[in-house]
Order: sequence, then C-alpha cells, then structure tokens
Amino acid sequence: MTRAATAIAVPIAVLCFLSSAAAAQDLPCTQIRLITPYPAGGATDVSSRLIAERFEIALKRPVIVENRAGATGNIGTALVANAAADGCTLLNNAAVIATFTSSFTKLPYDPIKDLTPIGGIGITPTLLVTASTNPPTDLKSLIEWSKSKPGGLNFSTAGYGLLQHLAVEEIGARSGGKFTHVAYRGGSQAVTDLISGRIDLGSFSAGSVINLVKDGKLKPLALISGKRSELVPNVPTTTEQGMPGLDAGVHFMLFAPSKTPKTTINFLSGELRKIVGDPALKDRFIKIGYDPTPTSSEDMVAVMRKTGEQWAPVIKRLNIRLD
Repeated sequence: MTRAATAIAVPIAVLCFLSSAAAAQDLPCTQIRLITPYPAGGATDVSSRLIAERFEIALKRPVIVENRAGATGNIGTALVANAAADGCTLLNNAAVIATFTSSFTKLPYDPIKDLTPIGGIGITPTLLVTASTNPPTDLKSLIEWSKSKPGGLNFSTAGYGLLQHLAVEEIGARSGGKFTHVAYRGGSQAVTDLISGRIDLGSFSAGSVINLVKDGKLKPLALISGKRSELVPNVPTTTEQGMPGLDAGVHFMLFAPSKTPKTTINFLSGELRKIVGDPALKDRFIKIGYDPTPTSSEDMVAVMRKTGEQWAPVIKRLNIRLD
C-alpha cells in the first residue's frame, strides 16, 4: 500500500470506529433489554446470554436477558413488537414466527410488519431419527417402511404445528408415505418413547438428539435441509436423498421493533455479526445445537419471507390451529 493510500485508510478506519461509538452512545437508554420468549435454561436462553455478554462490551451498557415465556413465544414477542423503536428492547426468536399468521387465528403482532430482523444467530437443523433396531437406514427406506406397515408410521416431535411436524407431513404428501403425528407436550417424553419403540419416527432439532445418535440409541435417517450441518456432518440431507426444496432448520435471529432507525439496525447488525462469526465462540454455539449464522438484516428479512411462504400452504392443507 502506498503512503497516500495508507494516509487515507487510517482516517477511514478512525471514522468507522467513531461512527460505531457514536451509534452506541445514541441509544437512549442506560441498559438494553433482550427478551427471550422461552423458559430459562434452553438453547434460546443460553444463546441470548452469550450475545448479551458480548453486546455489553460493544454497547457500553448492561444487557439484561428477560425470559417472557408463554403462548408459543407470543407473549415475549408481542412485548418487543409493541416496544419503543429505539434499539433498547430486542428479541431473540426464530423465523418460524413468520408462519404464525397462518396457524394462529388471533396474533397480537404481525411478524413481518411489526418486527425488523437485526441479523442471524444460528440454525437448529431438523433431524429425522428412528430407534437403532428399526429397519430404515435412509429416507427412501423410511418411506418404503411406512407404506409396508399397516396404518403407516407414527412420529413424534417437540411441538405440534412447528417446522419439525410440518416437514414430515410434507415428506408424506410428496412421497405417498404414511405418517401420523403423535402430539407430546415436550420433546423429552417423545424421545423416550421413540427409543423404546412406542413411536416409529422422530423429527427433532439435531442438537437435542445428537448424543443419543452418538450412543447408538437412535439412528439418523436424513437432515431436513438443503445443506449439511456441522452438528451431524455425516448425515445426508433430504435434498441429497432426492427430495429438494425442504428446509426445516429453525433460523434464530435478533429482532427489533419495526420502526427502529436504520442506522441503529445497521450498528446492532454489525456488532451481532462480529459475535456470531467469532471463531472463539463457535464451539459454544455448536454445544447448544446451533450452526452459527453471522448474517445481515437483509438476509434475515429474506429468510422470514421465505419461511412464511414455504410453510403457509402446508399449514392450510392440514388446517393447523395453535390457539
């Protein structure tokens, strides 16, 4: 680099630093609230605390994680959607809320109009699993097994009407496979019944069953995605196995109220990308079942729209109602 170029580059770097510092100072609050609309201790809560820990340094003020669980996450989500649009109240939630306009008859917010994505946090990929003693070894043999068994197969998920459920229904519709959902209140009992053979198939976040796969208690059949996951790198995707266009990975991201100034969104997005993309934190994200996604606000807007458009027809066909 020439002396002249260096002379120009240094002031630009200084200006960028001063701009970021100014953006942090412009936030009209002494602390940031990071709303997590699920109970403490889960993966979403852990990721919120990891982000809060680093955000405090960048924003130069405390970042308080508040757990506002209930109503499939809608209580905490509505709180942020209706909060002051000043960058002081943020939300950690997933793109699946874009489907809620189809599955809830009364929703206290519009996930597209009332919230603005700041950037990506991570994807929790969805894994199809069965008991290790069951015959199928891949997607094709799973579908064949479902057709050969009287009444088809029953399957469990961690939540009725969520992506893990919708994806299996869509696999059945596309392939002619026979699958009947058995609703559980949570994933723990569903996994227990899957291992014992009471349930034929499970559709779960990869992070929640990966240790059971490693222990040989469950057999992975397919990742419902277009690309492989670092969590289970040896498991082929549904796309690789002849069923493209399915993605049941749950994209978690940070949101702000929709009227938050663009300069604030850009500043927060840049700081979030530094955190999520930090190689030193990668193992911590993977440990809670996330493939980290250091992406922009614009990228996450596109993910939100695609998620809503992809799954709305499935929800309508199945007449799913979550309220």
